[in-house]
Amino acid sequence: MSSLSFVQRLGHWSAITAKYFILVLYLIITLLPLWWSFSNSFRNNDQIFTTMRLFPESFKFDNYKSLMTLTNIPLAFYNSVTITLATLALLILCMAPMCYVLSRYRFRFAKGLYFYFIMALFIPSITVIGSTFQVFKFFGFLGMKYPIIFVNVAHLLPLSTLIIISYMESIPHSLDEAALIDGCGPWQLFLRVIMPLARNGFVTVLILSFVNTWNDYIYPFLLLQKEHHKTLTVALAVVKTEFAVNYGMVSAAVIFAVVPMLAFYLIMKEKLMSGMVAGAVKG
Repeated sequence: MSSLSFVQRLGHWSAITAKYFILVLYLIITLLPLWWSFSNSFRNNDQIFTTMRLFPESFKFDNYKSLMTLTNIPLAFYNSVTITLATLALLILCMAPMCYVLSRYRFRFAKGLYFYFIMALFIPSITVIGSTFQVFKFFGFLGMKYPIIFVNVAHLLPLSTLIIISYMESIPHSLDEAALIDGCGPWQLFLRVIMPLARNGFVTVLILSFVNTWNDYIYPFLLLQKEHHKTLTVALAVVKTEFAVNYGMVSAAVIFAVVPMLAFYLIMKEKLMSGMVAGAVKG
């Protein structure tokens, strides 16, 4: 009996050790290139090609100064911020009322609309790039800055809709009845009851949508043809000086692009955790 218990404990600890080993290995594989880029952002080409270092010889900001003065990265950063925020705002504006109706009301074609979004998940966005380009060309949108947000919202809407509907459907309908008895109308019920309780779902959607829009390359590359409308991902592909590639400056540009994503995730993560704690306390 004791030997069997020892074997069970040994198997349990072996499984835990293997799990944490895999997690640590994944963490190293994920963070090592980012940290190496951070180190190289303070080094010049001679230092980068001579030795590989995880810590720079000194923290000189020459590459960041060159990035700001010799490239269009600051303008591209502004374009990425404005396009991403406009995309998120339009996505929430279109998605939230629709998810509320589909999750709380039963009407004709409701299931059909729901399955329409499910089927849209199986269509890769790259497969409609040709037709999107033709539509933009027909309406004269090529080179314009903000029409691309409609493309971004169309790509993000199916998955975002399914996530929010699943959150809203988990909210008890008894809360709807109580709110209606207290005098809430449909819009008050939506804004004051359903939206706050589904906050964790909206935070999840915002994080996923921000990362997807911020990292998008192919659509901004094709649709934003004017130089002053390029986004950060497109500008990163051509970060170089006139006669050579400054790899330190390229590394600085990579860090410049990654930091906003990490900052947005950390801010939204705090809101997600506070929402979970508030929900647990209310429960």
